[in-house]
Amino acid sequence: MTKQATGDAAPPRQDSPYGWWVCAVLCLCFTFSYMDRAVVPLLVGPLQKAFGLSDTGIGLLQGLAFAVFYALFGFPLARVADNGHRRNLILAGLVVWCLATVGCGLARTTPQLFAGRILVAIGEAVLMPAAVSILSDYFSTKARTRALSLYSMGVYFGGGLALALGGALMRAVGPRGAVLWGFGHLETWRLVFVVLGLAGLALVPLLLSVREPVRLSDSGGKALGASSLAELAAEFSRKRGALLAVVLGFATLALGGTTFQAWAPTLFVRQHGWAISHAGQALGLFTIVLGPAGAIVGALLAERLAKAGHSDSKLRVGLLSAGGCCVAGLLATAPWVKVAFSAIVCMQFLIGFNFGLVQASLAELLPNRMRAVASACFVAASNLLAATLGPLLVGVLNDRVFHDPMMIATSIRIVAPSAFALAGVVLMLGLRPYRQALALAAAGRSPAGQPQTSAPAHEARNAS
Repeated sequence: MTKQATGDAAPPRQDSPYGWWVCAVLCLCFTFSYMDRAVVPLLVGPLQKAFGLSDTGIGLLQGLAFAVFYALFGFPLARVADNGHRRNLILAGLVVWCLATVGCGLARTTPQLFAGRILVAIGEAVLMPAAVSILSDYFSTKARTRALSLYSMGVYFGGGLALALGGALMRAVGPRGAVLWGFGHLETWRLVFVVLGLAGLALVPLLLSVREPVRLSDSGGKALGASSLAELAAEFSRKRGALLAVVLGFATLALGGTTFQAWAPTLFVRQHGWAISHAGQALGLFTIVLGPAGAIVGALLAERLAKAGHSDSKLRVGLLSAGGCCVAGLLATAPWVKVAFSAIVCMQFLIGFNFGLVQASLAELLPNRMRAVASACFVAASNLLAATLGPLLVGVLNDRVFHDPMMIATSIRIVAPSAFALAGVVLMLGLRPYRQALALAAAGRSPAGQPQTSAPAHEARNAS
């Protein structure tokens, strides 16, 4: 049997008001985790000055230092999430990433700064697989896409708030910094890190209100336990075409989006002469509004297409997003500031379609006891592709190919639209395997290929 904390297991009631409360709390956790990682693009100039980093070094700080360790720790932590107490696992991760963010603000050397980012990655690696697994137990297949889309809004709330609040704090404090009780005088960029890290700790009481739910099987009863590695391998092999399309297609979409997220403030500073605080506030405000709006619209579009008989609706919506982002990515690097800003605003809305969709896709492809590992697979792919290559490639092109930081628009234009176009190709090729995999899920087969007589007919219809 799956381990539960004594007296802490929630009744297996799905789609309840309390379930939506849990979803909101986990969305807040995701918001703060993303603020801690998304604030770095706002601080490119101060970090380069304080530590002597090149554009390539900044790319490594935003990408490699974070993504590799996020991916490495994601898989073992996902296995723990499939077996252990998921709420407490998230709680431990929250404390680690918040304290590590404070540590980034107190770093005095480049190795200390990179060590802080690595610890942030390790702490945050537990959140996605554990949260997706919890929400899968609190929501039925009918409401799961909406719940995961709501949870995914944390990406856009976090990215937007990091830029908007960070920019506002930098403008209010000014270049001289300020005194923070218990820490003494801090330079402005250090103050941003420390305040963000301490603010995240305020989520601890909210997380304690989340009850660990009973793990449910696809038939609605208690799950028997986490899958063995052999069962995981067998199920992933049977549905490899669909899983590869979902993971690589949406991860490549994230590559294009992360490229703009990492370099957009610097682009407007260098190419259009904006102050960094103004760039952060302007971009952050639209991210907060349009990212969540995109998540809602993407979920509703997918649900409508599914009702119209398109079982591959989530991939179709992703394909629509990829095409729109490809065009917007080209326009966002135009020399005309109004065109560039409008294009980035549109892209933020279109990118918002995707994050909830990928998690909902994995949830309907795989049984409950495999979803944390499946989520970790996507997180690993998206971080290794998006967080590593996106920021790094732009920095390398600036430093090693063009030898001119003012060529940032050209560098972004090479990387991001290409990623969006590739994502569209992968998702298009994945439509048929995805439909076939859903047919297998609808047949109610076990990972070993044996029929499950307990699977109810309505779940088969929902899965297809």
